[in-house]
Amino acid sequence: MFRDSYDVIVIGGGHAGCEAALASARIGCKTLMLNLSIDNTALMPCNPSIGGPAKGHLVREVSALGGEQARAADYSTLMIRWLNTSKGAAVRALRAQCDPALYSIYYRKALTGQQNLDINQDEAVKILADDNKITGIITRHGAEYQTHALIICGGVYIGGRVFIGEISFKSGPMGQNNSEKLLDSIHELGIKTGIMRTDTTPRLNINTIDFTGTKLQLSENEPLCFDLWGEARIYDSSSYACYFSRTTEETYNILANNIKRSPLVTGDVKAHGPRYCPSIEDKFLRFPDHITHPIVFEPVSLNTNEVYVQNFSTSLPYDVQVQMVHSLPGCRNAKIIKPGYGIEYAYLLPDQLKHSLENKNISGLFCAGQVNGTSGYEEAGAQGLLAGINAALFVQDKEPLTLGRDDGYLGVLVDDLTMKSTDEPYRMLTGRCEHRLLLRWDNAAHRLSHYGREVGLLDDTKWEFLQQRFSHEDEEISRLKKSRINPSDEIKKLCEDYESEILTEPLTAAEFLQHRGVNYELISKICPSESGKSLTPEEISHVETELRYTGYLEREFRVVERMKNLDNAKIPPNFDYDSVKGLRTESLQKLKHFRPESLGHALRISGVTPVDVQLISVILARNERRQENHN
Repeated sequence: MFRDSYDVIVIGGGHAGCEAALASARIGCKTLMLNLSIDNTALMPCNPSIGGPAKGHLVREVSALGGEQARAADYSTLMIRWLNTSKGAAVRALRAQCDPALYSIYYRKALTGQQNLDINQDEAVKILADDNKITGIITRHGAEYQTHALIICGGVYIGGRVFIGEISFKSGPMGQNNSEKLLDSIHELGIKTGIMRTDTTPRLNINTIDFTGTKLQLSENEPLCFDLWGEARIYDSSSYACYFSRTTEETYNILANNIKRSPLVTGDVKAHGPRYCPSIEDKFLRFPDHITHPIVFEPVSLNTNEVYVQNFSTSLPYDVQVQMVHSLPGCRNAKIIKPGYGIEYAYLLPDQLKHSLENKNISGLFCAGQVNGTSGYEEAGAQGLLAGINAALFVQDKEPLTLGRDDGYLGVLVDDLTMKSTDEPYRMLTGRCEHRLLLRWDNAAHRLSHYGREVGLLDDTKWEFLQQRFSHEDEEISRLKKSRINPSDEIKKLCEDYESEILTEPLTAAEFLQHRGVNYELISKICPSESGKSLTPEEISHVETELRYTGYLEREFRVVERMKNLDNAKIPPNFDYDSVKGLRTESLQKLKHFRPESLGHALRISGVTPVDVQLISVILARNERRQENHN
């Protein structure tokens, strides 16, 4: 048997696996990534897009921490747009249509060119552990690799089974190989697993679709990019567009006549599907009074004729899929290139993880991506980055990087998974984040880049770039807070031109920026900078938001500080909850199950009340006093 050893081994070459492997290697660990198929690195088996509300925030946070997903998205972008522009700065984010082939190529180049990283097309079939400590793996090709840390990023490949109507077979996404033996080994370790489901849509030939009557959507006419250090650019709207349409009454009737053949109805599929991205059958069953539903035709690439039909995922039989496709506007003669399908797969219950994404019971075992019960490329990539960082820190015997709910959407994501778990595919939403005004797109670098710098993922050039940007923003904020504006006919005319509120009393520029219709462009005309320095669009966005929402931000910071006091109150791993008199039965059961790491974590467990947390804090304080007296 071939034998070798690595500091860190990553199982899986999807979005989580790629970020985990790159992070581990860049921090200085000898790393191995095992991938069932190198050709399918960072595969996009569902929607060929990156970003959107909350998801776009995650991509930006990955960039700020020193990850790669933002650059992969920029490299492969075909069209890019701002979303939620009418809803305020907190939820505004980018979403890009990406070419899956280019996205994959970018990651493959990054992986194969990375020092300390070996890539091997092989399948992990057995996890080796001794005394609840990871020691290595055995592969399908007959190799044994020793390791100190293992990151499982197997996605939907672990135990995957595809459903197309009455037909089902073992498979990964889009006809790829799945992984069965690894699941057996996971069970042998005593790790609890569940089953989830996701669906995808039929892919159509663009040459067989008539887009007459659809609503055209083009890229933004301004330079944009995801990466903090990327080169923003305008994308050619003449070469790429998406097309908005709706299903028809005929589609509804086809569903009504054939819904009994859906594996969701026959019972062949038992797992929960994604709540926020339901299949067309789910929509029919849950909203029977809705005759039509919105869909979007999204071309997959400039180099192929493949079209993804957004909001039209299905696991109905192939003959029914053909009928439904032909019922769509402009698709009477449309040809299916790839059928839609549902896929069930195993996931590892995420409440078995610490906030570092390390298993609570098996030292050196980390998990990231869809194996933790999440959906989406962005959620996977962000988790992979964090797991890669912490696996490397574990090997180097350093403290793990753990992010709070006030640090970023990644902190919210991990906290939700580890403290609440999930029985359906978890999707990151802005509504899940109670501090979303603090966790905006424009301040991701301010919040997280210092962590990336500390662990070694941001080099001197990138760090100096950010320091210069922060300096520009701070200087301008300070200038506008000091600059006073007095009412005048000239200023009144400017306000009328911008359709903003008229200045009627002396104010600082910062104060006036908080008034209706006033923006940075108007302020810069009223009181231009004497230095002549001009800010970049991103710097302007940050300055404008920080000043416009000053009062709200200060209030949020106070709330965060109170919560941090609870998060800093650590609960020992072996704390005896049975010794706490007065805990309700539900609280006792959940506290013993989740084993929260702090009082703040305990408070966020569903069913645990502030009174319960107060009772625990009394015992912790008493134990601390006893320890001090003993010493």
